[in-house]
Amino acid sequence: MIVKKIGILGGTFNPIHAGHLHIAQAAYEEFALDEVWFLPAGIPPHKDVADSVTTTQRVAMVQQAIAFVPYFKLCDIEIRKTEPCYSWMTLKSLKETYGQDCEFYFIIGEDSLLTFAHWVKPEEICRYCRILVARRPQVQNEAALTEEQFQQQLIEYRKTYQQSFDAITAAPLDISSSDIRAAFHKGDVCSVRSFLTDHVYDYILDHHVYQDEYALSMIAPMQKRLEQQLKPGRFWHTIGVMYTAGNLAYVYDYPYTNAMIAGLLHDCAKCLSDEERIAICRNQGIEIKAIEQKHPHLLHGKVGAFLAERDFGISDSQITHAIAVHTTGCVGMSLLDKIIFVADYIEPHRDKAPRLDQIRQMAYDNLDECVCMILEDTMTYLGKHPEDMDETTCQTYAYYVNTKKENQWK
Repeated sequence: MIVKKIGILGGTFNPIHAGHLHIAQAAYEEFALDEVWFLPAGIPPHKDVADSVTTTQRVAMVQQAIAFVPYFKLCDIEIRKTEPCYSWMTLKSLKETYGQDCEFYFIIGEDSLLTFAHWVKPEEICRYCRILVARRPQVQNEAALTEEQFQQQLIEYRKTYQQSFDAITAAPLDISSSDIRAAFHKGDVCSVRSFLTDHVYDYILDHHVYQDEYALSMIAPMQKRLEQQLKPGRFWHTIGVMYTAGNLAYVYDYPYTNAMIAGLLHDCAKCLSDEERIAICRNQGIEIKAIEQKHPHLLHGKVGAFLAERDFGISDSQITHAIAVHTTGCVGMSLLDKIIFVADYIEPHRDKAPRLDQIRQMAYDNLDECVCMILEDTMTYLGKHPEDMDETTCQTYAYYVNTKKENQWK
């Protein structure tokens, strides 16, 4: 019988970074493992996991990071549990599930080695797996084991637990998830860009994972102000877009308050006259295209983005951009761009667009496909009214048609 050698690397992965991947690769190579399973923490007994980040986001980042390494796998056993998770329980469950088909190698860091004897049931952990230990980076002015002390600790644990404790010899990388989170919170993403895979980096930006979220309490005063400024029909459309955007944000794991604010403010420039919109664009250096000069109402997205910042104090560029492009879309829309673009089209007060029921259902199944469906119907409509056609809509449509073909959404 062939027994697969499986490494288990647990962690909060908030976010997963090059240090995690480096340790996993080193363990894979040094101990001739068949696979390394990444084990995102569920609810650990002594640690705050999420730091306002959802489990879905942490798992998605792991999936993005390991997608192109065939021997790296996701193990979701802990995140499917609703009670606190202890390592011995997780390893026992894995051993019971996979029986004699797998030999497990539990990968821990040097800091965990120092506290291992104080873990809950360390002897049980050692019943189900061998232990691989990665050295921690040698940080100046920080207490750390010498190589002799480290090796002596391994020897003592081998005697105590009658199990293999082996060192991963690859030099560690000095990277910390907390430093990466702090850099994103400060807007200093360039300093940590090299620590993340391209797909994880893009996911963090697109889903606004570590950027600040606006307070829910901001919505009520904004809503009251808009009720005084907008006509009743436009105001209730705005409310519909706000709640639809919030629902879509929940489905696609985007900060729902930010999405609701973008939905609430998307038509905030509708209260202005054509002359006022043109004047703001000229005073602020906002481009006015020929079609917008002819039909100034098309400027309400761009002007709305400006008013959101000036009059409502919104400095988040994702929100203002989503407001600016909510009617035309744009090439390479962000997640929030798509949410507002779709919410504006499907909110409950809309009732005249063709195949609206199908589009509403698709919005919650596949957001990209939904965007493409809306663009298809928009182009059909504009084909009958070419004088109202904005070239940006045409460019957006062409982009998403090609993207659909490349990704084969259906």
